Amino acid sequence: MKKLCTLFVFLVMLTMGVSAQKGVPFSNETLKYMIQYKWGLVQKNGATATITLRNNPNSYSIRLTASTLPWADRIYPMRDTLTSNISKQTFKPINYTKITHENGRYRKDVINYSYVGNHAYADVTRVKSKAGQTPTTTHKRFSATGPTYDMVSIFYFVRALNFDKLTGGKIVKANIFSGSGVENIKIKNLGKQTVSVPGGSKKYSCFHLQLTFTTESGKVSSQPLDVWVTADASHTPVKMVGTLPIGQVRCFLVSGL
Repeated sequence: MKKLCTLFVFLVMLTMGVSAQKGVPFSNETLKYMIQYKWGLVQKNGATATITLRNNPNSYSIRLTASTLPWADRIYPMRDTLTSNISKQTFKPINYTKITHENGRYRKDVINYSYVGNHAYADVTRVKSKAGQTPTTTHKRFSATGPTYDMVSIFYFVRALNFDKLTGGKIVKANIFSGSGVENIKIKNLGKQTVSVPGGSKKYSCFHLQLTFTTESGKVSSQPLDVWVTADASHTPVKMVGTLPIGQVRCFLVSGL
């Protein structure tokens, strides 16, 4: 169940001639997803996730919540809330907070961003505790060169990219700050496909994207993640599939379009 929110860690900006359409505005929206575990013929809905965007005068406020269903609570209960504020002008994150309650453990990560030229800096405060224990607080500072986001802000940045120019094997690269360090992400457009989601009769024309995650040293940190975003101007993610050590975890849009 710890992999559930990782499905939203996707996307990004830059390089190889691919540019973002920074002027593209986003309206207030709420997108709801069902997260499903699949192992062979076994398919079981395990959690739900909701992401909302609200407009402020100079920024977007984004909130992602995820929680396990009652049956999954008995195995690995999870309640996660992630928030991010993004500059409308630059689409760069201003601050980010992740609060997790997972199987009796609590963690809160707060990241404040600053920028100097092409360099991004993160001032991180992390609070951790287990049931019945006194919380511990640590402070860290990270830096990265080039496009840098977090697990929420990157969700929207990708939707401003021009995927028609992301062809011919071009790769988009970016950095992602978390409470523990810096991760690198690469994204490739595998072309257009028509997809449907469980329980729905509607079919969507989508770009099929493949995301690869590595550590700063270049070591692969997780299996590739496949993402399908609508081929219209909204680039709304409708389907995501990630590989686990046993089986797959899948995420499907259930409302919002």
